[in-house]
Amino acid sequence: MSTRIYRLWQSGNPKIRIFLPDFWMKVVDPYPVRMPKHVVKFEVDKRMTRHDVREYLEKIYNLPVREVRTLVKAGQVTYDFPLDKEKRRALWKEDDKKYAYVFMEEEMWEKMKQKIPDATNAEYINRDRQGVGEFLP
Repeated sequence: MSTRIYRLWQSGNPKIRIFLPDFWMKVVDPYPVRMPKHVVKFEVDKRMTRHDVREYLEKIYNLPVREVRTLVKAGQVTYDFPLDKEKRRALWKEDDKKYAYVFMEEEMWEKMKQKIPDATNAEYINRDRQGVGEFLP
């Protein structure tokens, strides 16, 4: 998982430890699909499997993962003549993207709501509005 190449492990040697993984994960907006609050959509490295995503979140961030589903979306192809289906040729294809839908434990959301302070800056935002077009907290 790390880019460093280790020597061949032999019995008696210390265990190989990885401090910074090569994989990356990015939280993505699930637009246009509305999902439950305990589901998070990640864009992940193409080499990651479901097991890697689960281990990444559980071991590094201590998140209670219930289920992981992955989806690979093909990149968009750019054609020289996009409307002429007989004679068009592909000029460029964007890289494929891999998404992971992570289902957390449902009670985790309740615990997170308790940790997030409820005091918002709604009073500060609405101080000059005098009741017209107020931003709701």
